[in-house]
Amino acid sequence: MPPSTAAPVSPAGAPSVAPAAASTPAPAKTAPAPEATPARKAKRRHVAHHKPARQPEWVLRSKVELAMHSDARFSNVSVEVTRPGVVVLRGTVFDDKTKAEAERVARNVGGVKQVINVLSTQTLVWLQTQVKINQALQQAGLKLVKAKVIGKTVYLSGTVSTPVDKQRAQTVALGVAPSLEIGTNIITVSP
Repeated sequence: MPPSTAAPVSPAGAPSVAPAAASTPAPAKTAPAPEATPARKAKRRHVAHHKPARQPEWVLRSKVELAMHSDARFSNVSVEVTRPGVVVLRGTVFDDKTKAEAERVARNVGGVKQVINVLSTQTLVWLQTQVKINQALQQAGLKLVKAKVIGKTVYLSGTVSTPVDKQRAQTVALGVAPSLEIGTNIITVSP
C-alpha cells in the first residue's frame, strides 16, 4: 500500500494541521562583515613611528657644560652647539691628555654625534715662558742653571758658585714671569 498522503488525524478525530513555521519571527539578516581589503589590512598593520622630538640646542649645550664643569680640569672650557648633535669645545686646558679627556667626556653625553675639539693647551705658553726664563738666566751669567715651567710653577736646577747666585736665579726667573711661583729649587752651590 502506498504511503498515505492524508493529513494525520489527531486523537480527537480532527485532522491535524502540519505545524506551521515557528511563531517567533525569523531573525533579521545582517550584512556579512566586509572582506578586509588589502588597503584595510595595511592600515591595520601600519603603526605610526614618530621620531622623538629633537632636543633644542640649548639643552644639549647645557648637558655638555654640566659634564665639563663637573671636573675642575675643564673649568676653562666653553661649549657651543653648531648643528644638531655637533658640539665645539673651546678654551684652554692643562695638557694634551686633558684635551683628549675633555673630548671623551663630551662624546659620552647623550645626543652628541660629533665633537670638534679646538681646545688649546697651556703647554705651549709654558714652553715660551720657560725659554724666556732660560735666556734671562744665561744673560745673567747663570749658564749652568735651567728652568722648567709647568703650570704656574717654575722649577730651577743646576749649579752655581755662591748662595747669592742661587737666590739671584730665583729673582731672574720671577722677573721674567712674576705670576709664577718657585717650586722645587734644586740648584746646588759648589765652590
